[in-house]
Amino acid sequence: MARQDKNAPDYGAELKALRQNGPGRVYILRGEEDYLRDSYLAELKKLCLEEGTEAFNYHRLQGPALDMDALRRSVEAMPFMGERTLTEVRDFDVNRTAAYDPEQLKAFLEDVPEWATVAFVFSPGYAPDARLTPVKAMKKAGKDLAFSSPGEGALIRWVVRRAEDLGKTIDPPTASYLIWVCGDRMNALIPEILKIAGYAAQKSITRADIDAVAKKAPETTIFNLTDALGAGRYDEAARLLADLLADKDEPPQKQIAMISEQFRRLYVARVAADSGQGEAYITACVPELAGRSYPLQLVKNACKRFSAERLARAVSCCARCDYAMKDTGGEPEALMKELLVRLAMDRP
Repeated sequence: MARQDKNAPDYGAELKALRQNGPGRVYILRGEEDYLRDSYLAELKKLCLEEGTEAFNYHRLQGPALDMDALRRSVEAMPFMGERTLTEVRDFDVNRTAAYDPEQLKAFLEDVPEWATVAFVFSPGYAPDARLTPVKAMKKAGKDLAFSSPGEGALIRWVVRRAEDLGKTIDPPTASYLIWVCGDRMNALIPEILKIAGYAAQKSITRADIDAVAKKAPETTIFNLTDALGAGRYDEAARLLADLLADKDEPPQKQIAMISEQFRRLYVARVAADSGQGEAYITACVPELAGRSYPLQLVKNACKRFSAERLARAVSCCARCDYAMKDTGGEPEALMKELLVRLAMDRP
């Protein structure tokens, strides 16, 4: 479940400004929502490169290392048959200052020609260290855009439009359910919407269609696992753990962190319920639930299956499992199975 950054750029406003004002000289394009990042980059490329000029005026450099001489040559090359050039620098490890000359990069950024645009594009999960001098220079020289989830309302409307483009309809509550099941990363949602639309026999997509063919996000599986533990459905919990361990895209170390985080959310919701606090208390303690009505309601309902004391012990148990994985060299899958047994044995 991605956090919605309150300081994230308004994508629509930024796109409108780009079209009105034209390309600038330096851009930092980063953040967890790579669909919006790549859409913005595509618009930037469209505005920089006139039709038929890409072969001459578009340059791409690939990280993590950065050849400063190659960067300077590509940026200083005059545009041919067009007015601008675009240099895309992909996945440059700007934080590893020992691998390049920070002062040379700083001097370069201060002298980008007026006909050139340089876009530093970073993959999800990578964050340029704002404390470093070269990162400060990059931000000073241009526009820093960190794309995150557009928010529940905008994401639901986007899902509805994608379904309509495929000749299907989906109502907002079902779209919200789809986002919860599949996650809120737009690039991950696109193939799932395509698959579900192809499966649905009727014009309107239903929850049953989603349940039948959608690939569940790890966070959804983990929620179902903790809910099964709370309800005493231990066979189901064991099956869900097996599904998690079979997912080679997410290592056990990350999975245990997500399980721990889910128990923390449930603990906060339980404390809120016991003390008469409202949703504002929950979202203040768990910011990723802010503006996410469906998962917030699920957490509020699911916490009732546990006592606050049991949830506190579950968080502690997860922390010990995490420590065993990282610091004692324990076998991750065996430790995860042991964790499930311990959580199941801790009954009210």
